[in-house]
Amino acid sequence: MSEGEARPKAVFSTNVKLPPGVHGFEAEGSAGKPAEAPDPIHRVIYMDDRVVPGSFYVEAVWVTGSVPTVHPVHRHDHDEILGFVGSDMADPSELGAEIDLIVDGVKTTITKTCFVHVPAGVEHGGLCFRKIDRPVFQIAMLRQDKFESEPPT
Repeated sequence: MSEGEARPKAVFSTNVKLPPGVHGFEAEGSAGKPAEAPDPIHRVIYMDDRVVPGSFYVEAVWVTGSVPTVHPVHRHDHDEILGFVGSDMADPSELGAEIDLIVDGVKTTITKTCFVHVPAGVEHGGLCFRKIDRPVFQIAMLRQDKFESEPPT
């Protein structure tokens, strides 16, 4: 950066809205549910290049109840990190939940706070928040400018 050039400034975003076409399975999963039924997914924040130009995809949600809708198996052109964090401050390593995730054809049930690194091109999904005893903080980060997957989710 040459002298006199303005330094890039941080951008703070509090966006909770999904861009069109992102996570369409969520809307499909709520079809037929009574309108007054509480939604167990509480989106906290969402960012990608469409929200803040130059950023990459990251989102965070609280999951407060079982989610029977399964996130479809898919893959990305870039690495992804998924995080699952328990809310028991006395023992944050305990997830207080049973969450199913399929990575490269292998189904795993997550019961401990963890990060999952999914390399580019590896099929993953089947994400199912099967049993939630305590709220779970879930975060996803993808090293690409916007959320895209094959097939689209």
